[in-house]
Amino acid sequence: MSVMTRQKNSMPRKVEFARDAIINYIHDHRLVAGDRLPSYSQLRKELDLGSQTISDAVASLCSAGVLEVRDKVGIFVLDPAGGGISGRTIAIAVRQLASSAYSATLAGYIQSILNLHSCSCLTFYQQSGTSADSFPGLAQSISERRFDGLIALCPLGENLSKHLVEAEIPCCFVGDDDELPSGARLSVVMGVKEFLSRSRAALQEAGCQRLVQLCISSGQARRRECGIPALIGRSYPGGEAIAAKLLAIDPAERPDGVICDDDTVVSGLISGLIRAQLPDVRYMPRISAIIHRELGESYPVSRMVIFEQSVEEYARMAVHLLLEVLREGGTDVPHQVCRFNPVERLESCRE
Repeated sequence: MSVMTRQKNSMPRKVEFARDAIINYIHDHRLVAGDRLPSYSQLRKELDLGSQTISDAVASLCSAGVLEVRDKVGIFVLDPAGGGISGRTIAIAVRQLASSAYSATLAGYIQSILNLHSCSCLTFYQQSGTSADSFPGLAQSISERRFDGLIALCPLGENLSKHLVEAEIPCCFVGDDDELPSGARLSVVMGVKEFLSRSRAALQEAGCQRLVQLCISSGQARRRECGIPALIGRSYPGGEAIAAKLLAIDPAERPDGVICDDDTVVSGLISGLIRAQLPDVRYMPRISAIIHRELGESYPVSRMVIFEQSVEEYARMAVHLLLEVLREGGTDVPHQVCRFNPVERLESCRE
């Protein structure tokens, strides 16, 4: 259980720390309503705090309906959810919403799951068009230890990563396997390389000869160099711009197979191709795409190769990995990489 410097309310700092530590104990030991907590004396030893501080913290949690003290029996859990009181604070680092609608959705799921574990959240957004270190307020929050752990939905950059290590704050990277930072100790990565390989095989099996992959930046295209030419377009609303690029190519040379892991781009691509060719839609390449189960995307075209991913499951993996490390309480974080591959091909390219 780490001691943090946070902005305080009227409650004394030691009492607030003790209260948060008891909330963490309930979650870390997966206690349920009716379970018994350690005695006052055991809590004093574990938290290295005075009797009055522990008594005040327990009284505060009793007033909130989290605990119940039974005279001469002990301290018992009433509300294992913590009564809305947060134990740990977890930071989330996210790309600008305009650059990735998917990241915003994933961040929302992560925050909801953390809240279920009685964790409060701080969200830091990367400034558009700046270096990887540019998350306003994040560096200062690290130096002040305003949070216990961080979930990064994009690479943080060398400086911020170094600050986290120096502050002994664990960080879990969540993202595509092609952008996994070399020094990441904890990570949950999407198997984009596996998706690209399986997509190419499926489209070629269906007879496609001119394949192209859609990327949101030239940097992403370089990381994903796999022998498939890349078309560059923004995540949102880049799909329609890519449609215009495809239609500008000589019909005899246009790609007949398109691979994209961003369902927002795929939606824009398909709608852009349809609108630009109405009333006679003659060109529609075969598309291999990842859809996100919770978002319920559907496409008005046939002959697609569709891989499915659960955003909620992805988020749960990240939260579980980070909280397990925090429960252990150690600063020597082992190297752990959890791979999360898009599952089964739901539709076939074959006629």
